[in-house]
Amino acid sequence: MKKTLFGLIYMSSYKIQLNIVDLKDLTVIEQLDSPSFLQADSKSQVFEQDMDKICDAIEGFKEKLAEYQIKDFKFYGNEQLIDEMSASFIADQIKVRTGWKIEWLNGGQIVYAKVLSGMKSQAEVNDDGKDHATYLLSLGSAMINLSLFKNNKFESSWSLALGPREIQEINEITNETPNDPIYVINDYLGAKIGHLARQIKDNSRAAVIIQHADALNNTYLKKENSANQITHEEFQYFYDQLIQMSLNDIMQNYDLEPAVAEHVIPNAISIKQFLSLLNIGTIYITDMSVVTGLLMLEKRGKDTDIMMTSAQNMARRYLVDLHHANAVRKFALHIFDRLRKVHLLPKSARELLGWAATVDDIGSFVNQARRYEQSADFIEANELIGMSDRENEIVSEICRYQTIDDGDGSAPNIGGHHYRHLNPDVQLTVAKLSAILRIATALDASHKQKIKKIVISLKKNNELVIRAKTNADITLERWSFNKRVKLFEDVFGIKVVLKQEGMNRQ
Repeated sequence: MKKTLFGLIYMSSYKIQLNIVDLKDLTVIEQLDSPSFLQADSKSQVFEQDMDKICDAIEGFKEKLAEYQIKDFKFYGNEQLIDEMSASFIADQIKVRTGWKIEWLNGGQIVYAKVLSGMKSQAEVNDDGKDHATYLLSLGSAMINLSLFKNNKFESSWSLALGPREIQEINEITNETPNDPIYVINDYLGAKIGHLARQIKDNSRAAVIIQHADALNNTYLKKENSANQITHEEFQYFYDQLIQMSLNDIMQNYDLEPAVAEHVIPNAISIKQFLSLLNIGTIYITDMSVVTGLLMLEKRGKDTDIMMTSAQNMARRYLVDLHHANAVRKFALHIFDRLRKVHLLPKSARELLGWAATVDDIGSFVNQARRYEQSADFIEANELIGMSDRENEIVSEICRYQTIDDGDGSAPNIGGHHYRHLNPDVQLTVAKLSAILRIATALDASHKQKIKKIVISLKKNNELVIRAKTNADITLERWSFNKRVKLFEDVFGIKVVLKQEGMNRQ
């Protein structure tokens, strides 16, 4: 078999699926699905009641991979609907019973995969050569995501919590009242979407690509295409027919299983609400999915530009001074690069440092006095697009440890109670990157970018000299540097000196 063949297993809240794919052009050679999972009423029940289905499917997948002589495969699972304890238990059960290790994807990673698939969908439908704004509306088991692309580049993303439990609660409400459930769901979604109306401008020239709308795809998507255009009139006809149907009618008419069918009406209402909110001109549908994005990730690796854009969007949302953040990031990355033989961290740590430098001041939006700790809390609660739980934890903790102890003992410190409770595999990385970022932040303490360039040299006497190239008064930067340098000296065992040199000196 060709070496480009690859196996991707993805477990959603609905089923577990194997895709045999040619990575050369991302062609799906064969696809196998498990029977649909039972839809759980609580996080503790998701996947657990379907362990036999999951393990039986995996054994079948093993046979199929062997048939194609494929040894290169990945096994991912959607973690959005389960808690950390359940994820650990389920992963252990799968490992014990099948020998396979699952890699859980958090909400930020799922959104990232959707964005990647949206970019591929956009490339397929953008055949007029024009760079109009394009939205990707992705309907998921736990979230509805809306992403914006301009000039064929990712711009922003918003998420709306809507999953099986919310749908079940709405159904229970409508069962107890004489109200039409369509109106109740409409009101619920309208309230959820309302906050986006203040952030999104309507654009009649914009297009929307609708993703994961199975009933709509089964009605209008041509078998030979992965994406195609539908008219507003076609969608309205589909909608008018759909809302009159029972669950059994939906299953039969659109060839859907119960777990998928129960989401069709809420999803259709969501689409209608978003079309109205965005004042969309052109509608496309696609069968490209999270799996498509994961395959693109496997083929090309991470698109760090998307992840940095996401971090910058978060910074803008909380009114961070981006000129300051960019200066700090530039200094931090330069220090990281010049001290590779000292910190001994992998290249991936450099990216984490850059993201932390971008978002470390978002907490000022709420609490200036304890802004870095507030920043850490924000990042813990709002996963950055594309980051694993471990990466997100490192970035949040780097932010937390930018706090300087002013003598009252209240600031978190490296080696203190909170730090000792971090996962051991992240402690050293957090300490080293926090130390680098502290002195980089000091180099723009005035937020005026007085220092345009730094030159770093490590002397034989184990002294690090940072030469600041500037003709400006950097008294404030010196004062801040002296306060923030101790962590660096403690972590690396190196004495650090800041010297100023005029811009006319080489």
